[in-house]
Amino acid sequence: MDTNDNTSLTSRAQNKGVADLSSASGVRPKKSCYAPIKHNRLRRKNGHDYAGVCIYLISVNVANRQRLLGTLVGNTPDEAHIEPSPLGEYIAAAFRNMADIVTAKTGSCVQVLQYQIMPDHFHGILYVRDPLPDGWNLARMIAAWKGDCSREYWRISSSTLSSAPDVRPEKSPLFEPNFNDKILFHEGQLQTWYDYLHDNPRRLWLKVHYPDRLRKVYDFKAGKQGHSYTAVGNTFYITYPERVQVRCHRNLSDAEIQNEVAYYLALARSGAILVSPFISPAEKAVYEECYKEKLRMIRIVNRGLDGQFIYPTGRDLKGCSDGFLLIMTPYSDFSPETAATRISRAQCLDMNAYAADLSTVIAPTRDAHNTGTRA
Repeated sequence: MDTNDNTSLTSRAQNKGVADLSSASGVRPKKSCYAPIKHNRLRRKNGHDYAGVCIYLISVNVANRQRLLGTLVGNTPDEAHIEPSPLGEYIAAAFRNMADIVTAKTGSCVQVLQYQIMPDHFHGILYVRDPLPDGWNLARMIAAWKGDCSREYWRISSSTLSSAPDVRPEKSPLFEPNFNDKILFHEGQLQTWYDYLHDNPRRLWLKVHYPDRLRKVYDFKAGKQGHSYTAVGNTFYITYPERVQVRCHRNLSDAEIQNEVAYYLALARSGAILVSPFISPAEKAVYEECYKEKLRMIRIVNRGLDGQFIYPTGRDLKGCSDGFLLIMTPYSDFSPETAATRISRAQCLDMNAYAADLSTVIAPTRDAHNTGTRA
């Protein structure tokens, strides 16, 4: 992580600009139409004022995911960190300078709260503290910064090829087109972002050293209360910043079930991890539709997975092997919970409590919800 003066803005933002989250976000969420759009997570949020006061988590990927910005080092997950390349150091400095330049040109205060360099991508948290004047918005700022980074990339490439005068570097952009932005809406969301950026090197280390998606993890501690689980599948999902509990009433009409499905599909398509035992008819319908699109889910099951050869079955196993599903059980083999032939209401409530503990974001009410869906 960066250790210069801009990092110290983390604590100042929490004390000053983040106390009133409604003013920082600029626009409250609105009801989504839940159109069946295949989201690429690069579109801007429909209806949001990108020139207003707001805090954003910005993410950009290096073209073709080339590892140009740094190198992962460390012998253990806790030691994992990124040693930036000269190009990586430049783009971080340019990100800080971009905020200073916009502030100087517009008179509107823009601050970098935190950032994280990764080998093939970059995350930065940007705070627009004052409304931007006409002609200025988030997209213009990010485009200018990306252009600056591409020019430095071309300069470094030209220097490398200077010994071969007949070879002319191709001036392709450093980053992939567009960028992803997440908008601060919820109390506690900013700290979740800080933790996520800080945890990126550790997560990359685990992915590099433990690639097997079907490796069973025992005594896997997760959630706000640190419960222990046996887990199979993509355990990295438990580190993602936005995990939303799926909980639907059992007695819903067909039309109401479809509304629930559309609601949670919109969340999943915008990047949230859905967490649930998926027990009620509506929850099962959500699971079915998300499975079809291979959207990311954490499923809590009421069966034991302790035995050496005991794994999730059927489509659950396929979802784990395909990398979009994490199966977790808080119960041991041969316990009263796993021995029951039929799930009880008490156990349903218990499993929903585990799902709530694993979730990091309380989904807004239906009328207020917009999930960050791009359009």
